Amino acid sequence: MKGYQCGNCQYETMMNIVFCPTCGKQGFQEIDVPNEGTVYSYTTIRVPPPEFISKAPYQVALVELKERLKVTAFIREEVHIGETVVFEKVDDKAFVFKSKN
Repeated sequence: MKGYQCGNCQYETMMNIVFCPTCGKQGFQEIDVPNEGTVYSYTTIRVPPPEFISKAPYQVALVELKERLKVTAFIREEVHIGETVVFEKVDDKAFVFKSKN
C-alpha cells in the first residue's frame, strides 16, 4: 500500500493532500505502508445509510498500520481491538480490510 509523508515534519497520511495539517507546508512524498495493521478501535454499523443496507451489519474500524499512521477501514466480519487485519482493496474510496484469521 502507498501512503504519504510530509517532507518537513514527517506527518503521515493515506491521502495525497497538498498542505500538511500539522506544519502547513507543501511537499509530500509517497511512502510504502504495511498491508497489515491492528484494530485500534471499531464500531458495528447495524442501521446503515441506504446505499450500504445490503452490507449490514459491518464494522468501521480505526486500523493502526504503523506507529503514527491510522486509517479508517470497512471490515465485513466481526473484529476486536488488538486483532490483526489485512488490507484487501479500495472500494469506492473506502479502505477494505479483512480479518487475518
